[in-house]
Amino acid sequence: MAMRAVRTFLRRLALALLMAGAAGAAPAQDFRDPPRQGFTVWPNIPVMRAADLADYAQDRQAFADLHAGKGDPEKLVAALQAIDGMQSHHQQTALNEWGRSVNAQLIAELDALARRHGIASPRLRFDFADITPQQLQRPSALDDLKTRVGRIDLAAYITWTRLDGALAQATLTLVKLRGGASRSFSATAPVTALAQALARELFDYFEGARFAPHRNAQTGVQWLTAAPGHADRLVSRDAAARYCGSQGGELPTARELEAAEAAGFYGGGVALRADGVYHVQTGLYDTALAQEGEARVRPNFIADVPNGFYYCIRHAEPARTAGVGKRRR
Repeated sequence: MAMRAVRTFLRRLALALLMAGAAGAAPAQDFRDPPRQGFTVWPNIPVMRAADLADYAQDRQAFADLHAGKGDPEKLVAALQAIDGMQSHHQQTALNEWGRSVNAQLIAELDALARRHGIASPRLRFDFADITPQQLQRPSALDDLKTRVGRIDLAAYITWTRLDGALAQATLTLVKLRGGASRSFSATAPVTALAQALARELFDYFEGARFAPHRNAQTGVQWLTAAPGHADRLVSRDAAARYCGSQGGELPTARELEAAEAAGFYGGGVALRADGVYHVQTGLYDTALAQEGEARVRPNFIADVPNGFYYCIRHAEPARTAGVGKRRR
């Protein structure tokens, strides 16, 4: 019976979170869009051990075919029913009341953060209409769900894992009921402070400044890693230059390497070792001296001695002007 209860619980979870899926989904966009729009959140937030999901993950696959049903009012009602019923799995354990406490503390902390920062209309609003504290995380009547489903935008659930001592790691996942997009927020904190830590992550994401995405200033170039046989070892300038030339590239200038390091590995640039020395066109670029202006580059008087790492850079060929090469008459 216990196994059946767990499987039933996970099927309900799958129904709630796989309703709208990747199949035929729109291109990825910021989860907070539209920028100034608020989101109404279902107040029942199940809190469950991560192991309950990992042990029976295969059961969720049975509901993958529900992806095509996104936006269907009946399926949305079923999803909210499933979310309301998730906590029933924990009613057999001593964790039930703790889960309700985390649920209530999270919402209270978000409200406190909004008041502390003078935000009159927070972007996350919890629909507590006709719900008493005693009803939190308890199934709602079907008729009540049908009247409220049209104004609910997001649902959430929390998974957690106990770490050493009093520490725990928790992940809160928000799901858009119409469209299926999701966003997760993680925190590691003492068990008694998990709700506060997750609330801070949520608050910073939805209420904090939205910065423009990084734009790579090095357009029209391609970076190449060192030759496979040169990986993670020092080579001579001559060997580095020969390999770069064989790839249609060359050693970068110090400015190019500096700009690529600033962009970072995930921003279209490169990652340099903290105390590495790299071959550039004018000598050796020493990352340990990167804050010391021109001193970061020193001459390399012996071109055939293995004394540096390297990247290659390949510049795009300039576009030909229309009509160039035509003979004048």
